[in-house]
Amino acid sequence: MATRRTGKSYADAVVSPSPSEKPSEVVDSDTSPAVPMHVIWKLVGFTVAMITTPVGMYYVSLSVGTSTTVAAIVAAVMANVILFLYVYVAWQEDKEEREAEFAKRKGRKAQ
Repeated sequence: MATRRTGKSYADAVVSPSPSEKPSEVVDSDTSPAVPMHVIWKLVGFTVAMITTPVGMYYVSLSVGTSTTVAAIVAAVMANVILFLYVYVAWQEDKEEREAEFAKRKGRKAQ
């Protein structure tokens, strides 16, 4: 069963600030996106490549005269190549960020 809490009601707590909060204090809000746009564009680019490359290679392989089994294998290999490239690009980007952060920390320690 619920018990009644003593003190402020919910409406009073919402309207008036708590004693620990200072009304004159201005809080900066961060309006930047959670994910940078260049990351989103990389994801979109690799998504398009992941869809079009294997399908395109399948039909190119068929037009060359190979069997459907070989064309499917070529498409699967191309899908894995695109996936590997995406992981590699993400790893390189993360590596650059870690090196920049390390250099920044090292610069602070030298001062």
